[in-house]
Order: sequence, then C-alpha cells, then structure tokens
Amino acid sequence: MPPIRIRRSDATFSRYVRARDGKCMRCKKLGEPDKDGLPITGLQCSHYFGRAGNGTRHEPNNCIALCFGCHQIWGSNDREAYRNFMISWLGENGFKLLVIQNNTYKRKDEVMAYIRSKALLDDLLAQRVAHHKRITA
Repeated sequence: MPPIRIRRSDATFSRYVRARDGKCMRCKKLGEPDKDGLPITGLQCSHYFGRAGNGTRHEPNNCIALCFGCHQIWGSNDREAYRNFMISWLGENGFKLLVIQNNTYKRKDEVMAYIRSKALLDDLLAQRVAHHKRITA
C-alpha cells in the first residue's frame, strides 16, 4: 500500500491550528515545543466537520487542537460533547454559520488553500514575536 500523501496545505493548516491553540482544547494538556519552538508536538488538528468537505477543510473555526486521546473521544465516541464545545466556543450564530459553510459547495483549490494557511501561520508567528518583544522590553 502506498504511503498516505499529506497535502502541503493540510500540513501548514494543521501547524497553524495547533500553534494557535497550543494545548488540547478538551483536557488542556499543553503541546510540547517542536524543532521551531512551537507548542504543537503531541497535538492533532481536529476538524469538527470532516476534511472531505472543501467548504470547511481549511476553515479555522472548524478546527481545534486536541491530544490523541481527546481526538479519539470527540472524533467518534462523544460527538454531542464536541458539538456543545463548538457552540460555546463559536457562539450560536458562529456555529450556525459554520454549518452553512460546511453545506455550501466549494471547489478544491490546493494552491489557494496553501497560500491562505501559510498567511494564517505567518501572521500568528509575527504576533507572537511582537508580543514577546513587548513583554521583554
């Protein structure tokens, strides 16, 4: 069986989500620093609406960082708790908008998904650098 090919946009987007959250959003376990110092090791990017839907595949509001165990629980066993968390995190209207976005057709555009994911990650990293400079000045 050939190895699973991970798209560049998916890897970059996953890195963004895990760095944004920095911890499991369910149990609050912190991610460990990776080779670049980002707190993402031990975390996974969990999509509330699965990755098959191009409308929400690279949508930040559709994804949170979870540790492996919590991803197993919310990803398959306790969807109701996951739904309740998403509603509390996004608000009722934000969750309704996410449902609409998930049910709206969007053509797959790997290049644009990568560009957007890279921009999100670069902005997050720039904010962290600026914050670090403010607190150490």
